[in-house]
Amino acid sequence: MATFRKVNLTISKKSGYGQYEISAQYKGKAIAVHSTDSEAYDWLNDDSNKEKHQDAKRACYSAIVSAYNREFKY
Repeated sequence: MATFRKVNLTISKKSGYGQYEISAQYKGKAIAVHSTDSEAYDWLNDDSNKEKHQDAKRACYSAIVSAYNREFKY
């Protein structure tokens, strides 16, 4: 699990090659997003390369925010 802007992000493999699910609790709602971003999967929990780790957190956070905005648009 990684944290970006106080949001805990997790990514897990799904069935099928290159299929992932990003999940987080965002603004009190549980959000799960389908992804094919293997680089985010590789680097979200690996901080040996700080730049790639930060990019992965940013990409996952953006996916969660986008999904939230699509689902709970005011």
